[in-house]
Amino acid sequence: MNRIAILIDGNNFYKGCQLNFNRTDVDFRKLGVKLCEAVSGELLRIYYYNAHVSKTIDPLGFQRQQKFFDNLRATPNITLKLGHLVYHRLRNEQGFSSQFFPTEKGIDVQIAVDMIRLGLLKACEGIILVSGDSDYIYAVRFAKDLGSNVYIASFQMGGSIELRNEGDGHINLDQSFIQDCLIRTNSPRRDFGHPQQRVEGDHEEPMNEEGAVVGSITPFEEVVDSADEVDNGKRAEFASLSH
Repeated sequence: MNRIAILIDGNNFYKGCQLNFNRTDVDFRKLGVKLCEAVSGELLRIYYYNAHVSKTIDPLGFQRQQKFFDNLRATPNITLKLGHLVYHRLRNEQGFSSQFFPTEKGIDVQIAVDMIRLGLLKACEGIILVSGDSDYIYAVRFAKDLGSNVYIASFQMGGSIELRNEGDGHINLDQSFIQDCLIRTNSPRRDFGHPQQRVEGDHEEPMNEEGAVVGSITPFEEVVDSADEVDNGKRAEFASLSH
């Protein structure tokens, strides 16, 4: 049986779950096994890519995210790979605002490099990329040129058609597919290790210090990535990140 490596773009998957199902309580081990069954393969390993929440800007979110990461690390055949979040402080008519929005750094490159690395090492016969981000199209092409069968798993809403068509096959992450992989039956939405972010487009929604989305993005003045740059009493509190 063909060995399959699964690469999950965590933020993209999170946003897709929110948009399509309004919940995120997914058992990634079950998801990995089911994805492999869809391509008649055997699970080699799941690589899950995510970004660190800032301990200084969002300490509560950081603690909750660590619990999620610990659960992933304790799950067999899952490797957690981390980038980081850069927090942008927004500017309004009065100057600097107390509102921030996060952007991921380092995730796309890690996923693209790993796709090529797996192909060069002949570590597996197939790769399933769980993402709807069209930025991966060239990495998918390169991996296929190296001899890997590359499959795209994405949601009905929010995924790139171009990326879907670039794969050797497509797995539709619809309600019937995901249902067996949910942790709780008829559970309200739970977040797994991500700040609240906009689903559509390439940018995230800004939030105020109470964690509420504040509308469309306005120009930002600086990048905030340490406690020294955040005014006392104005640290952004983002939406629940607990698993």
